[in-house]
Amino acid sequence: MNLVLQTLVSTLVQGSMLALITIGMSLVYGTLRVLNMAQGVMVMVGGIAAWTFVAGTGLSPWIAMIFAVIVTFALGMLSYGVGISRLIGRAGVDFEMTAFISTFAIASIVQSVVQLVYGPRQKDFPSLVEGRIQLTDGVSITWQQILTAGIAILALVALGLFLSRSRYGLAIVAVAQNLDAARLMGIPARRAYVLTMGLAAGLAGLAGVLLAPVYFVSPTMGELPMLQALIVAIFAGLGSTKGTIIAAYIIGFVQAAVSIFWSSTYAMPVLYALIVVVLIARPFGIAGKPQEARL
Repeated sequence: MNLVLQTLVSTLVQGSMLALITIGMSLVYGTLRVLNMAQGVMVMVGGIAAWTFVAGTGLSPWIAMIFAVIVTFALGMLSYGVGISRLIGRAGVDFEMTAFISTFAIASIVQSVVQLVYGPRQKDFPSLVEGRIQLTDGVSITWQQILTAGIAILALVALGLFLSRSRYGLAIVAVAQNLDAARLMGIPARRAYVLTMGLAAGLAGLAGVLLAPVYFVSPTMGELPMLQALIVAIFAGLGSTKGTIIAAYIIGFVQAAVSIFWSSTYAMPVLYALIVVVLIARPFGIAGKPQEARL
């Protein structure tokens, strides 16, 4: 019974974090048709920005979280302006492939700059809240884990409300559903693009702050989240936001169950095998649709 409860707790925490990171990739692909390979680096930048703020000012990690989201949001918009905007509509250019390579290059450059400035060593980041709750005799959960899952879920709910209720959110959805119709209605597509890149990066930066007390802060802290986000995105179907949330918790459950009942060594191989099976049965993922807007 303890192992089952531990699995459920890990699923909630891991699934929420995976959804928070991957939802940005789904937004970008659904709107721009670009597989954003810089999402993992934005997780790292969020952690680095928060650590820099706390180390430099001595203020609360909560304030550092806000600072990190602002920094990554701005960096996401900048990455669009530098690496993607000039490729849109250019004749003779395979936009999806070129933009994919461009985001990968941005990720490599940012990671190299961070390593040059901060060094390769891991840095401690204080927990946002201390303590733990004893669920049973053999199972406990820290307040940091509860907070991580809670903030991630609140961020996902806020994003859903933004996309369905706000003017700019509805513009993003309209561009994703039908670009030509959105332009005919006077919706500025490029403004929706840059906002989408900023939102995706901001969500990743938030995840970076929540993960910092667990993974420590280093130039490579975004590599594993990026790999896991790719697995979730492929499993869900590229561009499917609803499918991403479902897939995140499924992947979180599989990863937690394999780690607890078998060994953490086999968690990633099992996920790879699961992806192969899904791609054979559903090439567009569990919720993806070919050649259609996914939002």
